[in-house]
Amino acid sequence: MKLAEIHIDEATWNGADDTRRREWRIAMDEMIADDSLEFAPDAHGLHIAMAEQGFTLALRDVAGSEVGKVELLRDVLSKHVTEYVDIVRQMERVDSSMGSSRIEALDMAKKVTHDNAARALVRACRPLGMDHLACRRLFTVLFALRVDTSRLTGVRGHRPVR
Repeated sequence: MKLAEIHIDEATWNGADDTRRREWRIAMDEMIADDSLEFAPDAHGLHIAMAEQGFTLALRDVAGSEVGKVELLRDVLSKHVTEYVDIVRQMERVDSSMGSSRIEALDMAKKVTHDNAARALVRACRPLGMDHLACRRLFTVLFALRVDTSRLTGVRGHRPVR
């Protein structure tokens, strides 16, 4: 079933500046707009609560009742978040003298890290019935919540495969 809405807990949302909220909204809108994603039956909305120890993810039906909930500890994604940030920072430092092959290699590494994070989320989020593609989108949202993506160049998208 397609998600119609994603909400971030009020304290996190209100504690962020407009630039970060805009980044979150872009990632959430992309997840909502993707009709190919799979979730548990009756899923209508996803509520994300952020805490020091990780995230709480709750799928809700149209009436607002929970249809699945996961406590996602920080450890599940910490390695993937660190790798992703490192790759993006390397991409920022690549200059034109290094050629496009270095950028392509880093972009591929970024895709692999994104996929690995999605696999970790598929395992951790079984009660939410999310497929790999949904977990890829979810990683993008959770990454933006953990890391200020407005300060990282090259976080969005990947280069087309030749």
